[in-house]
Amino acid sequence: MVREIQAVLQGLSEIRLDQTTEEQMTRMVPYLSQNDWQAGGVSHRSYYRHISNESDRLPRFIVIALSEARSDELMRLVERLVDWLGYRFISFDAGVLVRDGRVVHVDYGLANQWVRPQYPGYAGYIVSARSVHGFWMDRRAPFLVSSEEDESPRYRPSGGENGLYVTYASDAPIDQTKRAFKLNLDCFWNLSGCSDARNIAPDLWQDLKVIRHDTYQQLISGKCPDTIVRGRMQYVPDVTVLLLEVTGSRRIDINEEGDRTEDWFTDYNLVEEIRGRSSGSWKNVRFRRTIPSVEEPTREMANQIWPETKVGSRVLFFGSPESYRSPKFYSCRFIPATLSALEIVRKTPVPSKSPEDQILWGLQ
Repeated sequence: MVREIQAVLQGLSEIRLDQTTEEQMTRMVPYLSQNDWQAGGVSHRSYYRHISNESDRLPRFIVIALSEARSDELMRLVERLVDWLGYRFISFDAGVLVRDGRVVHVDYGLANQWVRPQYPGYAGYIVSARSVHGFWMDRRAPFLVSSEEDESPRYRPSGGENGLYVTYASDAPIDQTKRAFKLNLDCFWNLSGCSDARNIAPDLWQDLKVIRHDTYQQLISGKCPDTIVRGRMQYVPDVTVLLLEVTGSRRIDINEEGDRTEDWFTDYNLVEEIRGRSSGSWKNVRFRRTIPSVEEPTREMANQIWPETKVGSRVLFFGSPESYRSPKFYSCRFIPATLSALEIVRKTPVPSKSPEDQILWGLQ
Protein backbone atom coordinates (compact mmCIF):
# COMPACT_ATOMS: atom_id res chain seq x y z
CA MET A 1 0.00 0.00 0.00
CA VAL A 2 2.78 2.44 0.86
CA ARG A 3 4.52 1.75 -2.44
CA GLU A 4 1.27 2.47 -4.28
CA ILE A 5 0.76 5.69 -2.33
CA GLN A 6 4.28 6.88 -3.09
CA ALA A 7 3.82 6.12 -6.78
CA VAL A 8 0.58 8.12 -6.90
CA LEU A 9 2.15 11.03 -5.01
CA GLN A 10 5.14 11.08 -7.32
CA GLY A 11 2.85 11.27 -10.35
CA LEU A 12 0.68 13.99 -8.82
CA SER A 13 3.75 16.10 -8.04
CA GLU A 14 4.63 16.23 -11.73
CA ILE A 15 1.26 17.62 -12.83
CA ARG A 16 1.16 21.22 -14.05
CA LEU A 17 -2.32 22.61 -13.55
CA ASP A 18 -4.00 23.86 -16.74
CA GLN A 19 -1.05 22.54 -18.76
CA THR A 20 -0.85 18.79 -18.24
CA THR A 21 -3.23 17.01 -20.61
CA GLU A 22 -5.50 14.17 -19.59
CA GLU A 23 -3.46 11.74 -21.68
CA GLN A 24 -0.21 12.85 -20.07
CA MET A 25 -1.72 12.63 -16.60
CA THR A 26 -2.91 9.03 -17.08
CA ARG A 27 0.63 8.05 -18.00
CA MET A 28 2.17 9.97 -15.11
CA VAL A 29 -0.13 8.86 -12.27
CA PRO A 30 -0.68 5.10 -11.84
CA TYR A 31 -3.60 3.17 -10.28
CA LEU A 32 -6.26 5.81 -11.04
CA SER A 33 -9.89 4.99 -11.83
CA GLN A 34 -12.00 7.17 -14.11
CA ASN A 35 -15.33 8.65 -13.06
CA ASP A 36 -17.67 10.51 -15.45
CA TRP A 37 -20.82 12.26 -14.30
CA GLN A 38 -23.36 14.88 -15.28
CA ALA A 39 -24.24 17.97 -13.22
CA GLY A 40 -26.46 20.79 -14.45
CA GLY A 41 -26.33 19.39 -17.96
CA VAL A 42 -22.52 19.63 -17.98
CA SER A 43 -20.26 16.59 -18.32
CA HIS A 44 -17.47 16.19 -15.79
CA ARG A 45 -14.57 13.79 -15.58
CA SER A 46 -12.37 12.95 -12.63
CA TYR A 47 -9.86 10.30 -11.67
CA TYR A 48 -9.42 8.94 -8.17
CA ARG A 49 -7.62 6.39 -6.07
CA HIS A 50 -8.54 5.00 -2.65
CA ILE A 51 -5.96 2.88 -0.82
CA SER A 52 -6.83 1.55 2.63
CA ASN A 53 -6.73 -1.45 4.96
CA GLU A 54 -10.04 -0.49 6.57
CA SER A 55 -11.63 -3.75 5.40
CA ASP A 56 -9.35 -5.89 7.59
CA ARG A 57 -11.60 -8.21 9.60
CA LEU A 58 -9.99 -7.92 13.02
CA PRO A 59 -9.88 -4.09 13.15
CA ARG A 60 -13.44 -3.86 11.83
CA PHE A 61 -14.61 -6.27 14.50
CA ILE A 62 -12.84 -4.26 17.19
CA VAL A 63 -14.37 -0.99 15.98
CA ILE A 64 -17.89 -2.43 15.89
CA ALA A 65 -17.52 -3.91 19.38
CA LEU A 66 -16.15 -0.67 20.81
CA SER A 67 -18.87 1.40 19.17
CA GLU A 68 -21.43 -0.75 20.94
CA ALA A 69 -19.62 -0.33 24.28
CA ARG A 70 -19.75 3.47 23.89
CA SER A 71 -16.68 4.03 26.05
CA ASP A 72 -14.08 6.56 24.96
CA GLU A 73 -11.60 5.36 27.57
CA LEU A 74 -11.96 1.77 26.42
CA MET A 75 -11.58 2.91 22.82
CA ARG A 76 -8.31 4.70 23.58
CA LEU A 77 -7.02 1.72 25.57
CA VAL A 78 -7.71 -0.74 22.76
CA GLU A 79 -6.27 1.64 20.17
CA ARG A 80 -3.01 1.82 22.15
CA LEU A 81 -2.97 -1.96 22.53
CA VAL A 82 -3.59 -2.59 18.84
CA ASP A 83 -0.93 -0.01 17.94
CA TRP A 84 1.54 -1.62 20.35
CA LEU A 85 0.91 -5.00 18.71
CA GLY A 86 1.93 -3.48 15.40
CA TYR A 87 -1.34 -2.78 13.60
CA ARG A 88 -1.36 0.46 11.58
CA PHE A 89 -4.52 1.87 10.10
CA ILE A 90 -3.81 3.53 6.76
CA SER A 91 -6.12 5.28 4.33
CA PHE A 92 -5.20 7.39 1.34
CA ASP A 93 -7.35 9.26 -1.18
CA ALA A 94 -6.24 11.09 -4.30
CA GLY A 95 -8.31 12.94 -6.88
CA VAL A 96 -7.70 14.64 -10.23
CA LEU A 97 -10.30 16.75 -12.05
CA VAL A 98 -10.13 17.20 -15.82
CA ARG A 99 -11.81 19.93 -17.85
CA ASP A 100 -11.52 20.43 -21.60
CA GLY A 101 -8.84 17.76 -21.76
CA ARG A 102 -6.52 19.32 -19.16
CA VAL A 103 -5.97 18.81 -15.45
CA VAL A 104 -7.50 21.67 -13.45
CA HIS A 105 -7.55 20.31 -9.91
CA VAL A 106 -5.48 17.92 -7.76
CA ASP A 107 -5.88 16.83 -4.16
CA TYR A 108 -4.90 14.05 -1.78
CA GLY A 109 -5.38 13.11 1.86
CA LEU A 110 -3.64 10.64 4.17
CA ALA A 111 -5.47 9.30 7.23
CA ASN A 112 -4.12 7.39 10.22
CA GLN A 113 -7.24 6.97 12.33
CA TRP A 114 -10.69 5.45 12.31
CA VAL A 115 -12.45 8.47 10.83
CA ARG A 116 -13.55 8.37 7.22
CA PRO A 117 -12.03 11.46 5.59
CA GLN A 118 -14.27 13.84 3.67
CA TYR A 119 -12.18 16.65 2.16
CA PRO A 120 -8.67 18.13 2.37
CA GLY A 121 -8.09 19.67 5.79
CA TYR A 122 -10.80 17.51 7.39
CA ALA A 123 -9.93 16.15 10.84
CA GLY A 124 -9.71 12.62 9.45
CA TYR A 125 -6.64 13.52 7.40
CA ILE A 126 -3.31 13.90 9.12
CA VAL A 127 -1.69 15.28 5.93
CA SER A 128 -3.47 16.66 2.87
CA ALA A 129 -2.96 18.96 -0.10
CA ARG A 130 -5.28 20.71 -2.53
CA SER A 131 -4.80 22.90 -5.59
CA VAL A 132 -6.83 26.02 -6.42
CA HIS A 133 -6.79 28.88 -8.90
CA GLY A 134 -7.99 31.41 -6.35
CA PHE A 135 -9.42 31.72 -2.85
CA TRP A 136 -13.03 32.85 -2.90
CA MET A 137 -15.64 32.98 -0.23
CA ASP A 138 -17.82 30.20 1.02
CA ARG A 139 -21.10 32.06 1.56
CA ARG A 140 -21.89 29.92 4.59
CA ALA A 141 -18.91 30.92 6.70
CA PRO A 142 -16.65 33.93 7.38
CA PHE A 143 -13.72 34.25 4.99
CA LEU A 144 -10.57 34.77 7.04
CA VAL A 145 -7.14 35.51 5.55
CA SER A 146 -4.31 34.92 8.01
CA SER A 147 -1.09 36.92 8.09
CA GLU A 148 0.80 33.80 6.93
CA GLU A 149 -1.47 33.51 3.89
CA ASP A 150 -0.76 37.16 3.08
CA GLU A 151 2.96 36.42 3.34
CA SER A 152 2.78 33.34 1.08
CA PRO A 153 -0.40 33.70 -1.03
CA ARG A 154 0.39 31.02 -3.62
CA TYR A 155 1.55 28.28 -1.23
CA ARG A 156 -0.37 28.06 2.05
CA PRO A 157 0.65 25.34 4.52
CA SER A 158 -1.02 25.26 7.92
CA GLY A 159 -1.45 23.04 10.96
CA GLY A 160 0.98 21.30 13.27
CA GLU A 161 1.52 18.04 15.10
CA ASN A 162 -2.04 16.78 14.74
CA GLY A 163 -2.39 17.61 11.07
CA LEU A 164 -0.66 19.45 8.23
CA TYR A 165 -2.60 20.83 5.29
CA VAL A 166 -1.54 22.84 2.27
CA THR A 167 -3.47 24.68 -0.40
CA TYR A 168 -1.48 25.89 -3.38
CA ALA A 169 -2.33 28.07 -6.36
CA SER A 170 -2.13 26.84 -9.93
CA ASP A 171 0.85 29.11 -10.64
CA ALA A 172 2.81 28.34 -7.46
CA PRO A 173 6.50 27.55 -8.06
CA ILE A 174 6.99 23.88 -8.86
CA ASP A 175 9.86 23.56 -6.39
CA GLN A 176 7.40 24.49 -3.65
CA THR A 177 4.44 22.39 -4.71
CA LYS A 178 6.55 19.27 -5.11
CA ARG A 179 7.39 19.45 -1.42
CA ALA A 180 3.72 19.04 -0.60
CA PHE A 181 3.82 15.54 -2.11
CA LYS A 182 6.92 14.30 -0.26
CA LEU A 183 5.73 12.10 2.58
CA ASN A 184 7.75 9.89 4.90
CA LEU A 185 5.56 6.83 5.40
CA ASP A 186 8.05 4.75 7.42
CA CYS A 187 5.86 5.31 10.45
CA PHE A 188 3.35 2.77 9.15
CA TRP A 189 5.77 -0.04 9.98
CA ASN A 190 8.10 1.34 12.65
CA LEU A 191 7.58 1.41 16.42
CA SER A 192 6.76 5.12 16.71
CA GLY A 193 3.57 4.99 14.67
CA CYS A 194 2.03 7.81 12.63
CA SER A 195 0.83 10.19 15.32
CA ASP A 196 2.87 13.28 14.39
CA ALA A 197 2.17 14.96 11.05
CA ARG A 198 5.48 16.82 11.24
CA ASN A 199 7.35 13.52 10.92
CA ILE A 200 5.19 12.37 8.01
CA ALA A 201 5.59 15.60 6.04
CA PRO A 202 8.89 17.13 7.26
CA ASP A 203 9.32 19.34 4.18
CA LEU A 204 5.83 20.75 4.61
CA TRP A 205 6.48 21.43 8.29
CA GLN A 206 9.78 23.15 7.46
CA ASP A 207 8.05 25.34 4.87
CA LEU A 208 5.43 26.34 7.43
CA LYS A 209 8.08 27.30 9.98
CA VAL A 210 9.91 29.46 7.42
CA ILE A 211 6.68 31.22 6.40
CA ARG A 212 5.77 31.83 10.04
CA HIS A 213 9.22 33.31 10.71
CA ASP A 214 9.03 35.58 7.67
CA THR A 215 5.49 36.62 8.59
CA TYR A 216 6.52 37.57 12.11
CA GLN A 217 9.43 39.64 10.81
CA GLN A 218 7.08 41.44 8.45
CA LEU A 219 4.53 42.10 11.20
CA ILE A 220 7.05 43.60 13.61
CA SER A 221 8.51 45.75 10.83
CA GLY A 222 5.41 47.93 10.99
CA LYS A 223 5.05 47.90 7.20
CA CYS A 224 2.75 46.30 4.64
CA PRO A 225 4.77 45.59 1.47
CA ASP A 226 3.36 45.65 -2.05
CA THR A 227 3.67 41.85 -2.20
CA ILE A 228 0.69 41.62 0.15
CA VAL A 229 -1.37 43.91 -2.08
CA ARG A 230 -0.41 41.93 -5.18
CA GLY A 231 -1.28 38.59 -3.59
CA ARG A 232 -4.73 39.78 -2.52
CA MET A 233 -5.54 41.20 -5.93
CA GLN A 234 -4.39 38.09 -7.78
CA TYR A 235 -5.89 35.34 -5.63
CA VAL A 236 -8.89 36.77 -3.73
CA PRO A 237 -11.68 37.55 -6.24
CA ASP A 238 -14.11 38.70 -3.54
CA VAL A 239 -11.87 41.30 -1.92
CA THR A 240 -13.28 44.82 -1.51
CA VAL A 241 -10.74 47.63 -1.97
CA LEU A 242 -11.62 51.20 -1.01
CA LEU A 243 -9.62 54.40 -1.24
CA LEU A 244 -10.12 56.47 1.93
CA GLU A 245 -8.84 59.84 3.10
CA VAL A 246 -8.22 60.72 6.74
CA THR A 247 -10.43 63.61 7.85
CA GLY A 248 -9.74 63.53 11.56
CA SER A 249 -7.94 61.59 14.28
CA ARG A 250 -8.01 61.83 18.06
CA ARG A 251 -6.68 60.17 21.17
CA ILE A 252 -9.23 59.04 23.75
CA ASP A 253 -8.31 58.33 27.38
CA ILE A 254 -10.03 55.19 28.62
CA ASN A 255 -10.49 53.94 32.17
CA GLU A 256 -10.53 50.13 32.16
CA GLU A 257 -11.47 49.08 35.70
CA GLY A 258 -9.15 51.64 37.23
CA ASP A 259 -6.35 51.20 34.71
CA ARG A 260 -5.90 54.21 32.46
CA THR A 261 -5.08 53.61 28.84
CA GLU A 262 -5.53 55.42 25.55
CA ASP A 263 -7.00 54.59 22.20
CA TRP A 264 -7.11 56.19 18.77
CA PHE A 265 -10.20 56.88 16.71
CA THR A 266 -9.97 58.02 13.10
CA ASP A 267 -12.54 59.45 10.69
CA TYR A 268 -12.30 58.78 6.96
CA ASN A 269 -13.95 60.06 3.83
CA LEU A 270 -14.70 57.55 1.08
CA VAL A 271 -12.83 58.71 -2.04
CA GLU A 272 -13.34 55.77 -4.38
CA GLU A 273 -14.72 52.24 -4.48
CA ILE A 274 -11.93 50.63 -6.50
CA ARG A 275 -13.27 47.09 -6.17
CA GLY A 276 -16.48 46.05 -4.47
CA ARG A 277 -18.76 48.39 -2.53
CA SER A 278 -18.51 50.29 0.73
CA SER A 279 -20.93 49.64 3.57
CA GLY A 280 -21.38 51.37 6.88
CA SER A 281 -19.90 54.53 8.31
CA TRP A 282 -16.26 55.57 8.25
CA LYS A 283 -16.50 57.62 11.44
CA ASN A 284 -14.83 56.64 14.71
CA VAL A 285 -12.75 53.82 13.24
CA ARG A 286 -10.78 52.23 16.06
CA PHE A 287 -7.25 50.93 15.65
CA ARG A 288 -6.99 47.22 16.36
CA ARG A 289 -4.31 46.76 19.00
CA THR A 290 -3.97 42.97 18.76
CA ILE A 291 -4.13 40.45 15.92
CA PRO A 292 -4.11 36.62 15.87
CA SER A 293 -0.70 35.24 16.74
CA VAL A 294 1.49 33.77 14.02
CA GLU A 295 2.30 30.74 16.16
CA GLU A 296 -1.21 30.12 17.46
CA PRO A 297 -4.24 31.85 15.86
CA THR A 298 -6.34 31.31 19.00
CA ARG A 299 -3.94 33.66 20.85
CA GLU A 300 -3.23 37.34 20.26
CA MET A 301 -0.10 39.36 19.58
CA ALA A 302 0.46 43.11 19.51
CA ASN A 303 -0.41 44.79 16.23
CA GLN A 304 2.70 46.69 15.22
CA ILE A 305 1.26 48.11 11.99
CA TRP A 306 -0.45 51.42 12.74
CA PRO A 307 -2.68 52.97 10.07
CA GLU A 308 -2.17 56.51 8.80
CA THR A 309 -3.75 59.15 11.07
CA LYS A 310 -2.52 62.41 9.53
CA VAL A 311 -5.38 64.46 8.09
CA GLY A 312 -5.30 64.33 4.30
CA SER A 313 -3.45 61.01 4.18
CA ARG A 314 -4.94 58.42 1.85
CA VAL A 315 -5.13 54.71 2.57
CA LEU A 316 -6.36 51.56 0.89
CA PHE A 317 -8.81 49.52 2.92
CA PHE A 318 -9.25 45.81 2.22
CA GLY A 319 -12.57 44.21 3.11
CA SER A 320 -15.82 45.66 4.37
CA PRO A 321 -16.18 46.88 7.97
CA GLU A 322 -19.74 45.66 8.38
CA SER A 323 -20.37 43.03 5.72
CA TYR A 324 -20.37 39.40 6.84
CA ARG A 325 -19.82 38.37 3.25
CA SER A 326 -16.41 39.91 2.81
CA PRO A 327 -12.84 38.69 3.39
CA LYS A 328 -11.45 39.54 6.81
CA PHE A 329 -7.70 40.05 6.93
CA TYR A 330 -5.79 39.41 10.14
CA SER A 331 -3.37 42.28 9.49
CA CYS A 332 -2.70 45.13 7.05
CA ARG A 333 -6.36 46.01 6.52
CA PHE A 334 -5.31 49.65 6.13
CA ILE A 335 -2.35 50.15 3.78
CA PRO A 336 -0.86 53.51 2.72
CA ALA A 337 -2.11 54.43 -0.75
CA THR A 338 1.32 54.70 -2.34
CA LEU A 339 1.66 55.07 -6.09
CA SER A 340 2.93 51.50 -6.41
CA ALA A 341 0.10 50.04 -4.31
CA LEU A 342 -2.51 52.00 -6.28
CA GLU A 343 -1.03 50.81 -9.57
CA ILE A 344 -1.26 47.18 -8.45
CA VAL A 345 -4.86 47.59 -7.31
CA ARG A 346 -6.00 49.36 -10.45
CA LYS A 347 -4.14 47.28 -13.04
CA THR A 348 -4.58 43.76 -11.67
CA PRO A 349 -7.57 42.12 -13.38
CA VAL A 350 -10.24 40.60 -11.17
CA PRO A 351 -9.34 36.89 -11.03
CA SER A 352 -11.91 34.50 -12.45
CA LYS A 353 -13.72 32.01 -10.24
CA SER A 354 -13.05 28.41 -11.20
CA PRO A 355 -15.80 25.98 -10.14
CA GLU A 356 -13.26 23.39 -8.98
CA ASP A 357 -12.03 25.80 -6.30
CA GLN A 358 -15.32 25.36 -4.47
CA ILE A 359 -15.43 21.57 -4.50
CA LEU A 360 -16.84 20.84 -1.04
CA TRP A 361 -17.73 17.19 -1.63
CA GLY A 362 -14.07 16.30 -1.21
CA LEU A 363 -12.03 13.59 -2.84
CA GLN A 364 -13.89 11.15 -5.05
